Amino acid sequence: MLKALVTGSNGFIGSTLVEKLLQENYRVKCFVRKTSNLRWLQNMDIDLVYGELTNPESLVNAVSNVDLVFHLAGTTKAKSRAGYIVGNYQSTINLLDACKKYGSDQQKIVYVSSQAAGGPSDDGKPMTEKSMPHPVSIYGMSKLEAEKAVFIFGKNRPVTVIRPPSVYGPKDRDVLAMFKSINRGILPVFGKGKQKLSMVHVHDLVDGIILAAESLRANGQLYYISGDENYEWKTIGKIMAQALNKHPLTLPIPPWIVNMVSYGSIFLSKLSGKPALLNRDKVAEMKQPSWLCSNALAKKELGFQPKFSLLEGFSMTAEWYKKMGWL
Repeated sequence: MLKALVTGSNGFIGSTLVEKLLQENYRVKCFVRKTSNLRWLQNMDIDLVYGELTNPESLVNAVSNVDLVFHLAGTTKAKSRAGYIVGNYQSTINLLDACKKYGSDQQKIVYVSSQAAGGPSDDGKPMTEKSMPHPVSIYGMSKLEAEKAVFIFGKNRPVTVIRPPSVYGPKDRDVLAMFKSINRGILPVFGKGKQKLSMVHVHDLVDGIILAAESLRANGQLYYISGDENYEWKTIGKIMAQALNKHPLTLPIPPWIVNMVSYGSIFLSKLSGKPALLNRDKVAEMKQPSWLCSNALAKKELGFQPKFSLLEGFSMTAEWYKKMGWL
């Protein structure tokens, strides 16, 4: 029986990965904080290891005696540049150092990064693994630096880096806001709604992550794991409305309004001491015309095959939201 460690295991993607690993008969360690909400890990046959990625000593027990390390934990919102660097880059360095000292030479690291590390597809063509990375946000830069650290570590140990695009599915709260708005009859569209996006259902993503983990060919490689289709934002909204059987009114949101909201969010952040929900980093990403990536290499080398079309995935997600009383 293979043993795996999952960081970020109590989150949306992490807990879904844990569920799949258990179905595949893995023994799973979940690295969590003492303050973590363990709602999505309840009633699972797992081993909890408490600690902080910023505390190297707490990682010793976590990385010991495991065959695979799935590193999903990270910082998506921070009050400063330093917050992203610590949460994404330095935390990854700490984990790698612990694996070097306390893990076996055969232990494999699978780092789940982000499309933000690669940056937008400026020419409208999907980014591939050979495309030159050019992140436009501090978040993306910090994830790219973490990727570089993983590949340096990979000169002596097996590693794989995964870059997912926008992820949706049961338990996700980011796309939930859009579902709620459409359910109330309003389809908000940024600008003209022409921004092009790649997306992936969380179940397809975790399938791709495990394929990469179990593949020798994936060692030392980077993969984009995404759905097959690419859509304009307005089309995504219409498909979401179809999944909800709604006919919403389209509400264009000019970029200047988003800027104003971000300023207000940053101001409130300074008062509360909490990261802004909509900061300049996020606005920089929102303004890019195209966030496309290709899953061709993952299909060729890993045998990856997404199962969910966007309509199927949105319909399944909507049903889950309704069942949970979120919608």
